[in-house]
Amino acid sequence: MSRIAVAVDATVASTIKRDGESVEPLTGALPAHGTDGWPVGHGLVTNTLGDDGRPLEALVLMCEPAIPQGEIAAWPVALLHLTTRGRTIDEVLCVAEVAPFTDLVDVVDLPRWHARPEAWATALACLIPGSAYQIAGLGPAREADELLDTARHAYFQLTGCLE
Repeated sequence: MSRIAVAVDATVASTIKRDGESVEPLTGALPAHGTDGWPVGHGLVTNTLGDDGRPLEALVLMCEPAIPQGEIAAWPVALLHLTTRGRTIDEVLCVAEVAPFTDLVDVVDLPRWHARPEAWATALACLIPGSAYQIAGLGPAREADELLDTARHAYFQLTGCLE
């Protein structure tokens, strides 16, 4: 499991939470994201370059909403395959590198958190209004790691940091 940094550009509430869990804020105050689930942020994975010449995109499950352009330390748990207007888009699904997400490490853990592909796609639709994404599949953490490795290699090769 590789550690990544995601520059989050927006955050929304989600329905993602562990079985039997009521979402309680860490400080005892009412959470900014409500009580229905943990917030999901959307952003770009730093130091990556995808096939389209842009950094890879990621969705991050986190404890509190992020400040826009703030970096979140995370690890990938799956790869969400989406289609829109005849093209395929891959979103790296991540969790923040903090408790309570330590038990969420691969695609087999997602159902226990009610983090099925539809929940991520709903969050993405809220984060990018007007988008018409269709779920094409879900890949394991290994697939996300492979995509991240390829994108890091492309980034370092482009920036001249790769020997």
